[in-house]
Amino acid sequence: MTMEAPKRSTTLRERLQRADPSLTIPASIAVTEMEPGVKVSRVVEGSLAARAGVLPGEKLTHVNGEPVRDTVDFYFHIGGEEELELEIESAAGEARTVVVTKDSPDAQLGLDVEQFTTQHCGCNCVFCFVHQLPDNMRKSLYVKDEDYRLSFMQGSYVTGTTLKDSDLERIARQRLTPLYLSVHAVDEDLRKWLLGLKKARPILEVLKFFKKNRLQMHTQIVLCPEKNDGAQLERTLDTLLQYHPTVQSIAIVPLGMTKWRDGLPPMVPVTKEYARRFIKGLKPRLREIEKKYGEPVAMLADEWFLIAGMAVPRYTQFESIPQLENGVGMVYHFYRDFNAAKKIMPKKLPRPWRVAAITSTLSPPVLKKLVKLCESCEGLKVDVIPVVNELFGESIHVTGLLTGGDLGKAIKHNPFYDQYLLPGNCLRKYDEKFLDDLTLAQLKEQTGKLITPVLGGALDFVDTILETAIGREHHEVKDHPFLVKHWAND
Repeated sequence: MTMEAPKRSTTLRERLQRADPSLTIPASIAVTEMEPGVKVSRVVEGSLAARAGVLPGEKLTHVNGEPVRDTVDFYFHIGGEEELELEIESAAGEARTVVVTKDSPDAQLGLDVEQFTTQHCGCNCVFCFVHQLPDNMRKSLYVKDEDYRLSFMQGSYVTGTTLKDSDLERIARQRLTPLYLSVHAVDEDLRKWLLGLKKARPILEVLKFFKKNRLQMHTQIVLCPEKNDGAQLERTLDTLLQYHPTVQSIAIVPLGMTKWRDGLPPMVPVTKEYARRFIKGLKPRLREIEKKYGEPVAMLADEWFLIAGMAVPRYTQFESIPQLENGVGMVYHFYRDFNAAKKIMPKKLPRPWRVAAITSTLSPPVLKKLVKLCESCEGLKVDVIPVVNELFGESIHVTGLLTGGDLGKAIKHNPFYDQYLLPGNCLRKYDEKFLDDLTLAQLKEQTGKLITPVLGGALDFVDTILETAIGREHHEVKDHPFLVKHWAND
């Protein structure tokens, strides 16, 4: 295969340089080769660590002689041991050793350490969303991460291209499994082109290592029309399935392109017609895989079906959908508590209440069932208002990428509602900021409207309305599976 490597324009380089370099460590550095030492951020008063004299601001360098380079090392080495020998370095650089004896292996030590600095991604993927961001957004959005520790802890995807032998050995020793791996293609020339690299650790090396060490992974393929579809996709699926159950699942997600692709190679977009052909062509293969393995190991993201205007599949086989974070089964999962929503829906409201459910351009069919339920309540009127993503471009139609500015325009153009519902996954969890740095509080102030995010599924949608319409007590959604890995748009 002969393809030119992706080229960057000056504009693209300048955009990527907007990221704060202090937020990441270079991809060339092996995590396992970093100097030991994690900073103690908190010591619980009266805890074992406090009684041993450990102070916030000091560094913990070793536990029972093992180096502690990050939070993963810390929790790995303090767990399952009753007696801990901690090597501490004071703020002045003085070293000392303290011994802590726990009542049981699972007893809490009583200290927290600072989170590690993320490893930077050295790829220049032709579909990388960071490469397709406009200028003047917050610096953290321009950070590209490629950190297997975050993959284990949070389910973020890595390519495996920066994994050193020592990193793989650590993954096996500490049983950092499952990891989430972006594969895209097993043809190495095509894979390197998609990743924008001249050299990359062969994906088969990683697969073989995981199988040999009885580790597991979930994989994804970003499907680019006329690049890694057709025969290339068949080859990729064949290879990954050879490594089942090491490869637990395969999610196939459509290419997403913003209007800010300066310096990136031209790509064929995923249109409605392409999505329909692709789904129909792949369905027999997916059914064959499900029949052979007893479950749908290879799955299409819901976005394919929404783009195609087709019914989204249900995943009744799974108690916990393995690729929910990739948009597989999100629509089905959103409606899992629909019966509970029906039970709390009153027959009539004491006063008329008009609600605007503001969402992405693909979502109106998803909300149709909920709107019909709301219409069964006399006095309640719910209208779905789709918003074109003007910041990123019309081809971006997922809720998590809606911005405060675009939502504000939609509210301004539709002013005659009592309440406005927003998808919760377009907000960053800890400060309720949209991708364009506007906060929910600022949006409320600018519009003067009652704006409430929906943080869970169908039940929370109805509950959020009734909380204000009739004063129903609304139980806050904290860890709804629908948002566990989505309600953090950074």
